[in-house]
Parts: sequence; structure tokens; C-alpha cells
Amino acid sequence: MGAATCGWTIGQLVWSWYRLFRGVGLPSPSPADAGYLTLPILALAAIIVLAADRPVPGGLRRRPGLAVIILDGLVVVGALFVLTWSTSLGSVVRAGAATPLAYTVAIAYPITDLLLAVIVILLVAAAAPAANRTQLIFLGAGLFCLAFSDSFFAYLVSSGAQSVPPPADAGFIAGHALVAVAALTPTRDTPVPPVRRHVRWGHLLLPYIPVAAAGLLLIWQFVRGMPMDRVEIVAAAVVILLLVVRQALTLAESAALVASRTRLVLAADLARRRLERDLHDGVQQRLVSLGLEVRRAEASVPDELPQLRRELATIADGLRETSDDMRELTRGVHPAMLTGGGLRPALRTLARRSALPVVVDVNVDGRLPEPVEIAAYYVVAEALTNAAKHAHAGAVEVGARVHGGALHLWVHDDGIGGANLRRGTGLIGLSDRVEALGGVLTVDSPPGQGTRLWAELPLDEPPGEPASGALDPRSRAPHA
Repeated sequence: MGAATCGWTIGQLVWSWYRLFRGVGLPSPSPADAGYLTLPILALAAIIVLAADRPVPGGLRRRPGLAVIILDGLVVVGALFVLTWSTSLGSVVRAGAATPLAYTVAIAYPITDLLLAVIVILLVAAAAPAANRTQLIFLGAGLFCLAFSDSFFAYLVSSGAQSVPPPADAGFIAGHALVAVAALTPTRDTPVPPVRRHVRWGHLLLPYIPVAAAGLLLIWQFVRGMPMDRVEIVAAAVVILLLVVRQALTLAESAALVASRTRLVLAADLARRRLERDLHDGVQQRLVSLGLEVRRAEASVPDELPQLRRELATIADGLRETSDDMRELTRGVHPAMLTGGGLRPALRTLARRSALPVVVDVNVDGRLPEPVEIAAYYVVAEALTNAAKHAHAGAVEVGARVHGGALHLWVHDDGIGGANLRRGTGLIGLSDRVEALGGVLTVDSPPGQGTRLWAELPLDEPPGEPASGALDPRSRAPHA
């Protein structure tokens, strides 16, 4: 940013030499234009670097999709340029530019000013949790002031004005002052924001609003028979190309995000299985062995030492209870029943352990892919827990079918309803797990009418489907 300010200062010195010392007007273009146009180019680099460097507590850094943000800015700039060129800027520039080079320089000023303004908006909007957000705000305000005075000045020059009013220079003074304030503003440690599942529609739709306006304007010109000049055609083509590139990058990032979520879920399940195996084969087996040794020692105690025998019996009972607790713990870490029997016996075991009466209707033949079985198990386990703790239900129905290359799973209860997929952390975790496998989780819970939960999990290699699999699981939903 310092280099950008130096470039602008060189342009200002050239302008002052012509106007104040020689007393003549500047040629168009002039060496001053090279200095002035250095500022937006280097300032754009400064903004990108600042936005990419976002320290947070713990030494971690958050790097957003800067390519998409920059493309958004370019799309908005192109669309706004089409709008301004078609309405007023085109006629002004064509009237004031005598040569093609002067014409190009005159166009460069509004383009770079629009580019800076839009890039600042997008980066500040994307930098809400950043530690250097205050710096970006001051820098953005300074660049806005510079862009305003620069655009005003370029308009006056292009329109043939003989003098520039003093208010037009106020942005140059305020802009550089704000840039200095930004440089003097220290970064601060900000707490890591909580993860919230919401969509920032304003940020997502920002590039498309000016594009839609420019498209409507071009359609209106076409209907009225107004020809498009070469600048409009080139600008519109560039905007369309940028939109295509932006959509391609967005799709690539979305695919990478889905793959990353799937890898995280699978890695967590693998870690759970390893922990369960370590607990079962290590700690639990050691407890069982110690219990047997204590029982043998108890049997060998002479009859004249009853107190020692009682103490050994107490120790043996404690080891047995600890082993039982360890067994329950390993069931919570990883559903061992899935490893041995598959989804059908695992869901029936969950139903037997539930505090509520559960009707199980699982029509699944053979084994399913392990990630699908684990996800289905946790969906049913969380749903039964919620029905017992929060829904005050009297009965629950659990069902599963394989149809159309996917496992269809549903859990219905007759409780008080009111479950919200966006609020409960347990439901959010289940939704993330299901979506990471390419599935869909739906919750219908009107107040007073029970809760109906459906999950659809795609199968990589669908097993043979039962004859009844063609039924829609939702058609079995009980009516209130």
C-alpha cells in the first residue's frame, strides 16, 4: 500500500509540475496517468494480502476462497461498467478522448475505481471474524474516498471542465489519511466464532444483482433497436466469461468440501473402532483376568481368615462391575453389534435398550456399506434418545428399507414435537454425518403432533432390494 501511495504521489508531482510551475494543462495521456493508475493496481494486491492473512488465537490461519471473491468483484465491476457506459459514461468518454490511447486511459480510471470499491466491499464482508478487520475497514474507507475523488476528477476532465472545485480534492486528502490510520491500526486477537449453519444470502447474491440489471438494460436496448458498441460487447462477454469461471470454481470448491467432510466422518469412525478394539482387547480383558485371579485367591483363603475372604470378594465384584462399565463404554464409542451382526440386529438391540416401547420394522437383507450402517445406527440412537428425554413420547416406530440404491430410514414418535434441525446440536451432527455421505436428513416435528425423522443414505453398491422396498417410507407415517 505504501508503494501504491508512492505511485500516486509521483503522478501528483507530475501534475503539479505542469499546472503550477509551467502553467499549462496536462496532455492526455500524460506521465501523471501512469502514476495515478499505479495506486489501484498495487492497492488491489495489498487488499488481497491483508484479506489472506487472518491470524486467530492458537496460531491458526483462515484462508477463504480469495479467487471466488476476486471474481465476484470483477463480475460486479464489469456489470456496473456496462450500466454506466450504456447510460452516461460512454458518451462522455467518446466526446473527450481525441486518440485511442487517451480513450483507453479514460476508460481505465472508472474501471479501476469500480474494481477497488467492489473488492473492498467483498473482502470486508468476508472478513467479519478476521483479526485485521479494523485495518480492512479503514483501508476500504480510504480507498472509497480516493475512488470518489478520482472518478469525479476524471469525469470533469473528460467533460472538458476548465477548473476543479475544491470539494473534489477532499477525497484525496481524507483517503490518504485513512490509509495512514489503517497502517497504524494494530491487529487484535479475536475469539474463534461459533460454528453456525446459515447462508449469507447478501454476499452470495451480490454479484448477480448488477449482472441482472445490466442484462435487463441490454435487453431493453435490443428491443428498442439501439446498437451496442464494441466496448459494451467486450464488457458483456468478459462478464459472462467471469461468471462461467466463478461457477466452475464454486463447483470445484463444493466438491472438495463434500469430499473433505466424507473423509472426516470416515476417519472419525475408524478412530472410534480402533479405540473400541483397544478398550475391549486391552483394558477390558485385563480387568477380566484380574477378576479371575482375585477369585482364585479368594478360594484359596483359609476358613480362619473370613475378613480377608470378604475383602477379596469385594475386590472381585468391583472388577466385574468395572468390566461391565467398560463394556457399556465401548458400545457408546463404536457400535460393536454392527461389526458382528449388521444393521438389523443393531437396531433391534437399540430398541431393547430404549426406555420407550419401540416397534422395529427393518427390511434389510445382507450387509450394507459400513459408513452407511454406522450413520443409520447413530441416527436411530439419537432419535430414540431425543424421544425419551425431550419429546415425552409414549411409543416409537423405527423402520428401514433399501430402495432405489439407497437406504431409507425413518423414526416416528408420538411426543410433543417441536424438534428443530437448525437448533439441536445432536440433530445438526446427524445431518452433517448424513450429508457427508451424500444423503439427506429431514425432520418434520409440528408442535403437539410428534416427530417424524427420515434419512436417505445412498449405497455405493446397493444390495438386492426386497419386494416391499418400493413402498415410500413416508407413507407409513402415523397420523396425529
